[in-house]
Amino acid sequence: MSGSDRAGKDRGGRRSPGEHIVSFEPKDVASQRVVAFGVASTAYGLFRLTSKMRIENARALPEGTGTIVAAYHANHLDPILVGLALWRSGRLPHFLAKSTLFSGPLGIVLKGLGQIPVLRASAQAGDSLEYAKEALRKGETVVIYPEGTLTKDEHFWPQHFKSGTARLALETGAPIVPVAHWGLENVKPRGTLIPRPRPLTHTSVVRFGEPLNYADLWEHRGEKSSMTTLTKRLTNTIAGMVADLSGRELPERFRTEEAGS
Repeated sequence: MSGSDRAGKDRGGRRSPGEHIVSFEPKDVASQRVVAFGVASTAYGLFRLTSKMRIENARALPEGTGTIVAAYHANHLDPILVGLALWRSGRLPHFLAKSTLFSGPLGIVLKGLGQIPVLRASAQAGDSLEYAKEALRKGETVVIYPEGTLTKDEHFWPQHFKSGTARLALETGAPIVPVAHWGLENVKPRGTLIPRPRPLTHTSVVRFGEPLNYADLWEHRGEKSSMTTLTKRLTNTIAGMVADLSGRELPERFRTEEAGS
């Protein structure tokens, strides 16, 4: 039984009513790419009404293998920015998104794009990682926000990263590519509803980092300490990228290389 068949079944083997089942079979991914072409074209046109976009270091995305993209989350617009950056770099992004988004017109679009629902506070919450594992096995790109929500830090530094990204990597061996961005705070400041149009004068930057090296943790990948160390390593890496993009000094709390050091 494949991961996509296992995911989403209750203990009796039945699927939950109305559950969104994700498939990453070649024919389904081909259909998702057709939908993505239309959605991305429209999204890019709308985004360009607010800002220019610059993509940096897309070559860091590994070729020919399933990849985990761990993204900095500081603005409601950044899923659009990161998603467009991946699409324009030749990747179909599969975001882990909260299940409440998978209803109504938006839900139809998300399902058509092959996005992965996260059933929070549910007995089936682990199903999203099963879908993610299946996507990685099929060579797809899975996008995770390690914080699980927008950072609440007043200076936009990353906050507490959950362990799901590290767990997924240590269970699959998939490369983790960190991604950070800067500029959206000038397009849609925190607390505002409507973006500010600056199509000619402002640029939002997306930067992909080199895949994280966690070979030293692989031998003990089943241990909690390895997951904690990799989570801290990812946090510090993304914080460093944000510091570089924003031209600010990296806070001391992000300078320790390993968890607990």
